[in-house]
Amino acid sequence: SMKVGDLVIMPGSCYRDEDGSPATGVVLKAKPVVAGTRIPRAQVYWIEDAEAAWEPREWLEVISESR
Repeated sequence: SMKVGDLVIMPGSCYRDEDGSPATGVVLKAKPVVAGTRIPRAQVYWIEDAEAAWEPREWLEVISESR
């Protein structure tokens, strides 16, 4: 289960860092609080982009779990 502090990537995304690896994000919120949507989402802070976005949780892969 995804939780705050987990590191995630979006495997199918075209967003890549300078080395061509998938962009890495940190989960800020793991609850679907976006109005008007039924798709569970997580708020992710994308490190390379220095911005947060609500992403569909099914698109994300946890690469490092927070403790």
